[in-house]
Amino acid sequence: MTKSLPLSDKLNLSEALIFGLADLIVVFQQKTTQIISVKTKGVELARLKLDAWVGQKFTDFVELDSTNKFASVLKATIDLENCELSDLEGDWKHINFFSPTKAPTPLLVKIFKFPGQNDLILAARDLGSMAKMQQKLMDTHRSMERDYLRLRHLESRYNTLFENSSEPILIVDLATKKITQANSAAAKALMMSDPKKINGTEFAQYFSADNSDEIDELIRSAQSAGKTKSIRAKSASAEQDFTIMPSLIVQEGGPQLMIRLGVKSVSQGANLNKLTQEWYTDALQTAPYGFLVTDAGGIVLSANEEFMALTGSFSLAQVLGKPFESWLARGGVDWGVLSNNLKQLSSLRNFATELLGQSNTTIEVEISATTLSTDEKRYAFFIRDVHLLSQTGPVASSNMAGSVSQLAQLVGRMPMKDIVGETSDMIEKMCIQSALELTQNNRASAAEMLGLSRQSLYVKLHRYGLADTNDNP
Repeated sequence: MTKSLPLSDKLNLSEALIFGLADLIVVFQQKTTQIISVKTKGVELARLKLDAWVGQKFTDFVELDSTNKFASVLKATIDLENCELSDLEGDWKHINFFSPTKAPTPLLVKIFKFPGQNDLILAARDLGSMAKMQQKLMDTHRSMERDYLRLRHLESRYNTLFENSSEPILIVDLATKKITQANSAAAKALMMSDPKKINGTEFAQYFSADNSDEIDELIRSAQSAGKTKSIRAKSASAEQDFTIMPSLIVQEGGPQLMIRLGVKSVSQGANLNKLTQEWYTDALQTAPYGFLVTDAGGIVLSANEEFMALTGSFSLAQVLGKPFESWLARGGVDWGVLSNNLKQLSSLRNFATELLGQSNTTIEVEISATTLSTDEKRYAFFIRDVHLLSQTGPVASSNMAGSVSQLAQLVGRMPMKDIVGETSDMIEKMCIQSALELTQNNRASAAEMLGLSRQSLYVKLHRYGLADTNDNP
């Protein structure tokens, strides 16, 4: 005569055997699927309070998309009294349940019937952690797709702006000293009918031999030190004078020079330069990024409307003549980093800090800057508000995309807690290295920038092998 499983908090032999291999066991009646007993292990399943299933029908807690699968699992119940070895080799089935609080509960299940017992036992493995990891991977994949689409749009805009610019522009590969791209205005300035015929030609061949040494020095300086400066040169036909205004850009293929050619000798040059100057002035004043110009000491000489909006200033008089560092969250530390980099490299990109408003509110910003080609030293700063960007969802930067994809490849090869631990150490080390580079290895300034005490910074330097022999915590 068969009998039902006893209702007890203690595990019987059959439950104990299954519980050693599963995260959840549910005892229920074969005909009515009424749940008799629920036992779980692990924090995640305990939070779902599945013991409230007791007394309810099991089929009432199966998601609609898994109803048929659950019915097939019931039909494939493994009778341990009459089963064969091949019956035990069947795969566990993924079925989506929901908890008494309607929370999703994905499980891998098998159903067993033990000898001498009427009731069935469902053994399940929790898929909640895997589902969360899959969701994170999907979010990351969508983020990478958004970044890819954004890059395609940016590339399209760049090509449109590049080709339709009235200013002659050339892109020169520093390694080969050859022109890789030229717009229509550059072809016209160099007396060429088709910009494509310029691509692949030597940059220096379009200028007088008297200027070859200066052009070679310009390219060498950009290659070795990353520094560029404007020079004047005559065309190969000596009919026109150019001002060569280079800017260093770094791409996947290596460093390149973006060269703007200022036409000096043609009669229409004065009118063209005047019109171009008006365009630049209007663009900077109405730009969606904050823009300001300071002298070498950091005193503001000019600012646009967006900068005044970011700082909460009501008029230009509140900004002019004031030190730029008064709006920087870390004050002199931030200004020291900015000015030191501009003195050494003449430009700086994406320096992350915070901007102070009139009411002492802070805004997360990224600052890019360049040194202007003027008789007296002047710095131009471009300020981007990244506060809104940080709240629009998980959007990866181009640098992080590679790290996320590498982390995704580690899933399944090592425990998640080990991945998280190594990632935290890697990020902490990179932050310390970046702070030391930005502060020119000034330990006190780096500690203040990172929000650490000097002693804590020295401890971390020794931990990551970044300390000098004279560094003592």
